[in-house]
Amino acid sequence: MMNKYLFLGIFSILLLSCKEEKGQDKYPDIPVFPATSNPNIVIEPLVSDIDKIFYDDSALVYTHYGDSISFYSAQTGVSHSIKSRVFVYGDGFFIVENKEGEYELLNDITLEKQEIKTIDESARYKRGEDSLRSIYAQKSDYELNQINDSLFIKYFSAKYNIPKDKIPFTGDLKKGDLYVHTGQDQFIVLNAPESLDKFLNPLLQPTEKRILPKFKRHFTPFENGSLSKNIFEEYDYAMMSKFWVWGGGGNHFVLAIPHRVEAGYYYINISMNQQKGKFKIMSSGNPEFNTIPNKINNQLYFVNNRQLYKVFTK
Repeated sequence: MMNKYLFLGIFSILLLSCKEEKGQDKYPDIPVFPATSNPNIVIEPLVSDIDKIFYDDSALVYTHYGDSISFYSAQTGVSHSIKSRVFVYGDGFFIVENKEGEYELLNDITLEKQEIKTIDESARYKRGEDSLRSIYAQKSDYELNQINDSLFIKYFSAKYNIPKDKIPFTGDLKKGDLYVHTGQDQFIVLNAPESLDKFLNPLLQPTEKRILPKFKRHFTPFENGSLSKNIFEEYDYAMMSKFWVWGGGGNHFVLAIPHRVEAGYYYINISMNQQKGKFKIMSSGNPEFNTIPNKINNQLYFVNNRQLYKVFTK
């Protein structure tokens, strides 16, 4: 057994001591990404460490690993980033939480702050509970809560014009707080009692009873691979280096296995708005230019290796 591990160790050392293999650039005159051979085609990096992307015809929203969110308005060129555990899209605005724990509303084009009606009926709910307790001293807490919940929901529905047979569009913010769109009005409910939360929760109601308002601008999640016509075309490859690295799994009992890694230039044609160009990109695997499938202000956006880029023509 010892001889076996000694042999494997010597073999691994011999492998790792091998000289790194070098290749040759087939097209040394072609510029390296993000530059292109056509000065009229510009590729501009925007942001890195992308997790999820949402888009419409005027703006991009991208969440980062952790709790950061970034907004980019393609119409104005304005961007905004915030660390927030809250992200809900309303009718023409985004709802996020600032570092003070307060809600901020950002216009979905200008990214400027805007106002929305806020409602806090928790005090009224508590007064109703206390009043019923003094009137019906013989009833159980369960019975009193049932009566109070029923009366409160009837009051809330009448005051805020909740449709009788429809459930409003509702988005969860923080615990007990909701964004509500009734089809005619929209507001934030603070400290909502549990019964109201359930009443307004569309996930607890039949699908046909939900209100789905026509938002001014609808945001679509971007899934890698769901591409429109791609502007990139790989046409050649050149190995530039091969070298040995240790594999995973090594411990006191199992020797880590070395394996060979190759990296090289991928040569890419790019075409946009009747303009054509070329570039090369260094990678250890086929680069994935996942293009967001719509143009915003005659510009395209794509993701490669969790980095978001903008490409446009002058």
